[in-house]
Amino acid sequence: MKKRISVTALVLALAVLLCSCAGYAPVKVNGVSVSKGVYNYFKNTAESENKSADSLLSEYVAVNSEFNNRGLTLDAGEKAELKNTVENQWHLFSDYYGKAKVSKQDLYKIELNRVCRKALMVNYYGSDGEKPVTDEQLKEYFNANFIAFRVVTGFLTTVDAEGNTVSMSDSEKQEVIDIFKKMADDINSGEGSIDSVSTYTDSAVMTENIKVIDADSGDYPKGFFDVVKEMGDGTALSFTIGEYVFTVQKFSISSDENNLFEQYRTQCLTALKGEEFEKIVASWSSKYTVGK
Repeated sequence: MKKRISVTALVLALAVLLCSCAGYAPVKVNGVSVSKGVYNYFKNTAESENKSADSLLSEYVAVNSEFNNRGLTLDAGEKAELKNTVENQWHLFSDYYGKAKVSKQDLYKIELNRVCRKALMVNYYGSDGEKPVTDEQLKEYFNANFIAFRVVTGFLTTVDAEGNTVSMSDSEKQEVIDIFKKMADDINSGEGSIDSVSTYTDSAVMTENIKVIDADSGDYPKGFFDVVKEMGDGTALSFTIGEYVFTVQKFSISSDENNLFEQYRTQCLTALKGEEFEKIVASWSSKYTVGK
């Protein structure tokens, strides 16, 4: 176990990371100035996260401090993912960040903090961490609470003369539903493949790779997870939810063939221990005071 250094020394060491050439925020953390852009970011996101800007800033500093205190580093994959995330976010939302007075450098610091937070959780529950979670525990949770599938998604809507999205007529809906049902039937009989969706329809969206989600995922409508969970591995099924129609092919979540557990290990750990870890972060952040 590496020797722990004082909180004050850590905060001073992090001052360079926290501050930027864009200037300082009107507040300090444990007496140390922080970047105005980072503070602006938390002011703009506080409401959506149901926390105050000050508490988010305290957590930000606490995570950076704890990461450095433990002597953790990011591997090449994490660094590459971080770079891609920042580039994509900046490409899509640079106008928003500009108006919020958040620079690309500030965005990098925020995203780096998120990656460090994830690494801390992995470390905390790792084999040498404070509360180890074994592979057996994780795999048991993963197999029981996650599903693996590929899906073709269609829409039971159309566009009217004024350009508004409206529901299809009952006959139009039934025509689309029948197409998706035939797709599922052909997959089950071996006469078709989910990759051959273009032979059935040109107005659908298909997942290129196997998708893995748990019941809390917001990627699909309510009820989607429960339907797929009850399907047999390797089978296909067509069903509708609201204005969506799906053809789903389910895959075994526990099969070693697709190596899904290793790919989604951290996501599984987050689902299992995420709430508990947030309390740990809160205990760390309680050591940091935001003030003038």
